[in-house]
Amino acid sequence: MPPFPIDRYLLPETPVEVPAGFTEVRQSLTAGLPHRVELGAGVHGVLILPTGLARQWLATDPLAVVSSSADDLAPRPAPPTAPPPPALVGRAPLRLVVRQGTRILGSVPFAAGLRRVCPDAGTPADTTGSARVAVEVLVLAWVLHAGTVRGSGDYGSSVTLAWRRADQAVDQFGPPPINEFVWRRRPPAQRVESELGPARLRYRYLLDKKLRRVLR
Repeated sequence: MPPFPIDRYLLPETPVEVPAGFTEVRQSLTAGLPHRVELGAGVHGVLILPTGLARQWLATDPLAVVSSSADDLAPRPAPPTAPPPPALVGRAPLRLVVRQGTRILGSVPFAAGLRRVCPDAGTPADTTGSARVAVEVLVLAWVLHAGTVRGSGDYGSSVTLAWRRADQAVDQFGPPPINEFVWRRRPPAQRVESELGPARLRYRYLLDKKLRRVLR
């Protein structure tokens, strides 16, 4: 049985591996943020952390972990029986802005195993004459310490990504949809349809029958 198409968008339960056709890029974040990551094909990414805070990072231990992919891959505890009180989200909004030159192609939020095509709205023609490039970015792993947010220095922060050009169509396709008339012949226990479905098909059947009678 072929895998369900939504599987490629779900976060895996095991450490992420680099798929075939992707190029892995791993860099140490020794120059602080924002950090430029060269992907290739004239495309690069800029790693940013838009928090809008400065005093908080100055008072934080430089070796304190701000964000890590290990949090996404760690097992989650069972939810409590009573819902917790509402609170603000404490996850650091780490993201990668993908650019081609000075043109922004897209923004990729950091989540372990996330795959994102940039741009995700197609590649329209550019009036300046330069051809646009579509790339697919895969977030593999990262660890960000507070010292890297404050400035340059080797605090053990790093990021691992994978990318590939996404300007070609896929070579694998799912099964074609079943014809609606064939679907109606299946036993009722093996099909689900709305109340409007049979009426619409019945109307189309009568209309086709009437047209065939007129053509005769």
